[in-house]
Formats: sequence, C-alpha cells, structure tokens
Amino acid sequence: MGILFEQYARWKLERTAFIGRTFITIKGKRLHYVKKGQGNCTVVFQSGMGSSHGIWQDIQEKVANHAVTIAYDRNGIMLSENNGLPITNDQASEELQTLLEKTYCPKPYILVGHSMAANYLRPFIEQNRDHIQGIIFAEAAHPQLVKKASKELLEALKLPPRWLIKSAVFTGIYRLVYSFIPLSAEIPMHHHLHRLERDFFYRTCDKVLEELANERLNFDHAEQYTSFGTIPLTVIVGTAEVRYTYIKNAAIRDEFRELLNELQHDLLTLSANSRLVQAKNSGHILQIQDSALLIAEIERMIATGTYC
Repeated sequence: MGILFEQYARWKLERTAFIGRTFITIKGKRLHYVKKGQGNCTVVFQSGMGSSHGIWQDIQEKVANHAVTIAYDRNGIMLSENNGLPITNDQASEELQTLLEKTYCPKPYILVGHSMAANYLRPFIEQNRDHIQGIIFAEAAHPQLVKKASKELLEALKLPPRWLIKSAVFTGIYRLVYSFIPLSAEIPMHHHLHRLERDFFYRTCDKVLEELANERLNFDHAEQYTSFGTIPLTVIVGTAEVRYTYIKNAAIRDEFRELLNELQHDLLTLSANSRLVQAKNSGHILQIQDSALLIAEIERMIATGTYC
C-alpha cells in the first residue's frame, strides 16, 4: 500500500513540477536553474550537500532587486537529471562554469556557498580569480572537520544506513513520516523548503548518498586550495543552540561547538581580506532563521563592488 501511495505521489508531482521551469543541457542531461534580476554582476548561489535551489528562494527574491542572481540544482538534485558522473569538487566547478556561460551571466561574480559548497567552489575560485568580486561562505563545511572530530562526535553526526534511507523513500515511509514532523529543527514544517525537500527527495536521494560517500575525498581535495589571494571573503557562522539539539551528550555538544568555532576562524586565512560574521539567530540553516543578515552581507558586497 505504501509503495502505491508513493508512486501516486510522484506521478502527481511530476504532472506539474517542470511547467514554467528553465533548463540547460550539460553532458546530454537537463540542469534546472533559476535566474532573476538585472545588472552588471552576478550573485551565484551554490547549495550544500544534497540541497536544491529552493534553499535560496527567499534570499534570491530580495537580492534580485540589485543584481543578476542564479541558483540551480546540481545534476541529480531535485529537478536536474543525473549525468552519472561522481560528485567531485572539479566536476561541480566545471558544471557551474558551463551554467554561467550558457546562461550569459555577467561577470564579475559574487559567490555565496552554503555548507559543502565551500569545498565544491574551490576549483572554480582558483580558475576565475580575476572575475570574482567577493565570496560568502555561509556555514561552510571545513575540509578538516572529519579529521579533527572525535570518534564519538562522528558517531553522533552519522546518518542512518544507506539501505534504510533508500527503503524508506521507496516505500513512502519517508514522505509519510515527514508529513507530520519537521525534517530538521531548523526548518519549520510550514516553510516551503520543508515541502520541497520532502516531496522531491525521491529524485535527490541517490545523489545525496553519493555526495556522502565522496565527502572525505572532496574534503581532501579542497585542502590543496589554501589561498584566495585578496578576494573579499566573508565567513558567516550560526551560533544558535538549535544546531546542537540532536546531540544528547553534553560533552560531545561542547566538542562540536568548540571545533566549529576553531574551523570557521581558520577559514578566514583563505583570504587576506576576510571577515567573520556571527548569525546569532540561526544554526546551520541560516537561510531561514537569519536570512536578513545574509541578504545584508550580499548587498554590502554588491554596493562595494566596482562593476555592480
């Protein structure tokens, strides 16, 4: 019964999901993107592991009043087709480069990367130094997070087994459960992101698991990029306790808090022109709880730029 319910839900969603959407073709597969605004520079939104364009929706609406903006679903995520290639920093950067060229996004770029995007973006930054006006790392995943975390912390952060996640998605249990409880303490059930991620996770699941499997490889690769020169860099870190609510052990919570603080400060060394901003109202998903702060930082970079 659950499987029939799940298949019906997917059929119903896909009847209208692609209407009015914009796509380009990369390596023979369709990539979904949302481009808004006008101007002489482009604010590029890059989502974290397994995340879609939807996490930027409210922020993109506001920022599009001041510049060209683009958000998208990496291949295999939400509305984008899976091209069958493993997710690596190089592959993600190449995909982004092609997207910006094919959609005629004006240079220079202001890059806004959330979580794992801080690693996916590094080859792109290296290859486009002269065309980047600024970088914002929002709750960035540091390449040394796994190496520096204790076994106990890694265990606390561990997700359910791969087979269990795939089974829950296939049988409709995932959709049913998250129709009654939030996906995260940081994403309210009434928020559009909750509905998007719940409804379309069946399209994203395989790529999320692939990204998780390649996480350490991409962390190791990102460490070779040690300097962005003098490109302005803002590191935004969420400091609210909500991000630690799922860790029951107080000692492990303290370790996680201290480790994140250390690593976020270390990210500042990537640029000779960097600053740290604390998002006191949010944890990891600051696009929801501290969106005004993120918008203000993007607008500050637009205003201080020569070409925007």
